[in-house]
Amino acid sequence: MAEKKENPENETTAQQEAELEEKISAYKKLLDRLKREREHVEKELSNDYRNARRYVRSHAEEGVLLSFVGGVALGFLIGKLTK
Repeated sequence: MAEKKENPENETTAQQEAELEEKISAYKKLLDRLKREREHVEKELSNDYRNARRYVRSHAEEGVLLSFVGGVALGFLIGKLTK
């Protein structure tokens, strides 16, 4: 007769708290994964930027030549379209 019955409200509250803890844990794991991915992307972008700057510095003449030719071609096209 001295059996103790659990209150259904306490049971659901405990279950909700467990679910909440599970969701918080999953959220923290997701945040850690996103931080690692961000660091990886930042590192890749930094390397690509550095390589692009090296390429442009070592091939400066080609860049100037291509810009000049592109400007002449664009000027020619604009001139033809406006007449």
